[in-house]
Order: sequence, then C-alpha cells, then structure tokens
Amino acid sequence: MQNSGFSRPTLPQLIDIIRGDLLTRFNEDSVLRRLDAEVYARVQAAAIHTLYGYIDYLARNILSDLADEDWLTRHGNIKRCPRKGSTKASGFVRWEGVQNTLSIPSDTEIHRDDGQIYTTTAPITSANGILRVPVVAKSSRQAGNCEDSITLRLVTPITGLSSTGYADSIRTGTDIGGLDNWRQRIMARWYDTPQRGADSDYVRWAKEVLGISRALTHRHKNGIDTVGVMVKSDDVDHPAPTEEILTKVKEHIFPLAPVAGSGLTVFSVTVKTVPVLIALSTDTPEIRAAVIAEIKAFLQREGEPGSKLFLSRLAEAISLAAGEVAHRPNCANGRY
Repeated sequence: MQNSGFSRPTLPQLIDIIRGDLLTRFNEDSVLRRLDAEVYARVQAAAIHTLYGYIDYLARNILSDLADEDWLTRHGNIKRCPRKGSTKASGFVRWEGVQNTLSIPSDTEIHRDDGQIYTTTAPITSANGILRVPVVAKSSRQAGNCEDSITLRLVTPITGLSSTGYADSIRTGTDIGGLDNWRQRIMARWYDTPQRGADSDYVRWAKEVLGISRALTHRHKNGIDTVGVMVKSDDVDHPAPTEEILTKVKEHIFPLAPVAGSGLTVFSVTVKTVPVLIALSTDTPEIRAAVIAEIKAFLQREGEPGSKLFLSRLAEAISLAAGEVAHRPNCANGRY
C-alpha cells in the first residue's frame, strides 16, 4: 500500500497461502494439479488479489497528494479549488503606411504561418496611416500567443490593404492548469485553511485567477488597514500581467476580502532583466534552446522578491540542458 508498512502479497504468494490453509483443513499433504484444494486456492487467490488491487487504488487516491487526475477533480471540487481552464490569446494585428479611413470588419480571419487562426473582434478604421485591429485566437491554449512583429496574413483580401500584417501584443493565452500546480493549490487548502484575511488567503485568491502563478501579500501597503497584492503571470517571457488581468484579480479578491479592509491594491511585479552571457563547448540551435529553457526554469524556481540568485545554482541549471557538455562565462570578469 502507498506510504504504509503493509506489504501487498503477490498473486503466487496468495495461491501458496490459501493452498496451504486448505490442505491443512482437508488433512492432506500432497498437491495434485486437479485437486479441489488447488482449484479453490487459485480462484480465491485471484479474487483476493483483485480486491487488494482495488484497496491499493483507493489508498493511492483517498488523499490529494497521490491522487490521479479523475480523483483530483473530486478533491478540488470538495475544497472549492477547481482546475484552471485554458484561455485564448488576444491582442492586436497592426498595419502601417495604409491609407486613412480604411476599414476592416469584425469576425475577419487572420492566419499565422503555422496555421493558428485569429479573428477580429471589432470593426476598426485606420487613422494617421495606422490600422491596429483587436483580435482573439480561435483556439485556447498558450500556442495562440505570438511574439511582436510576427507575420500574420488575411484569409480574405481587403481592397487597399496588404494581406500581411504584424502581431502586436498578442498574449494572455494559457494552457489548462498543470496537474502538479493544481495539486499544490489543493494541498495548500489543507495546510492554510481560509482565515478571511490572512496573508495566505490573498495569495490563494490571486492564484485562482487564470494567468496568475505567483502572488505576494504586502500588509498596510498604502496605510493602516490596506493590503497590497503583487502578482506574476504564468508567462515566463512576459512575467508582468496585463492591466486586464490585474483588474480581474482585483475583481476576484474584492468580494472575498474582509469587510473591514478599507483598501486593496493589486499591482504587477517589476521586470528585472538578468543578463546571462555564456560560451558553450558545443553550440547548436537545439542545445542553445535547451540551455535557454533550463535558464528560464531556474529563474522561475529561484526568483523571489528580495532573493539572491547564486552563480553555482545557475551553472547547475545550465548543465542540466540536454546535449550540454561544458560551458564557461563569456565575459572578461568571469561573470555570466
């Protein structure tokens, strides 16, 4: 059984135990293949083995720390901690150098070269040579996010408008909440029972909003009886949440916060760039991408307000990258 001192017997062991018990009661000491005791032993052992399997399954899922996905849904519902769903990326597509008063209607489809589809959400008319159209991805998930200046193309041509536009702040798309992250949130409900205003309450409330992965509470942020909540987004490349997400966090927390709380401020983390310059002994696009991914994961793990980032830990993270053999700081002072 999971995390217990009980050792579950195997099927052959069960057969031997039951066979020995039956032979003892039948006062027999020889085993023939077609003996009744042998048949009874195998049938009963199979049934008991199935029962042990079911009990083992229940033991693994009865608590949320080891539960599988289906059972975790049940635990989450009981603790009012549902899994975060995926969201669609939204932003703008931009054209420059276009004639004024040129319009693009809503529900116009725009494609990315990899097949991702975006749809305009409102009719917009160009002004001052610029046409900036709000769009939303047709499908949810983080794959809809788009780096600025990526080429996007109109499916249906519009007279006077180039078929090629460029992405502008297309973000906010998120994948369905990860299983481990969801499990941690459910476990936090057991460890930190809601206290209607404790520091951990504000952190948990903020993290319940789609797109928020971390939060920190600042007591008396703007004076006595005020609370500041600093939040960080799920996006590693753009950790500062958008104003839209900040508004959602505040609207989510406000009805949950204590009535006596006179002021709630939700604000974004301040992005700090950590320059990392290294030389790889074997430098290929694949290895470089793996190193970058490990560095980002390291910053996610170790980066906290007021924390220190140790070079030894960074070197360890870089060495975890697939294909990386050796590296050194590519600076005169020996720093990364």
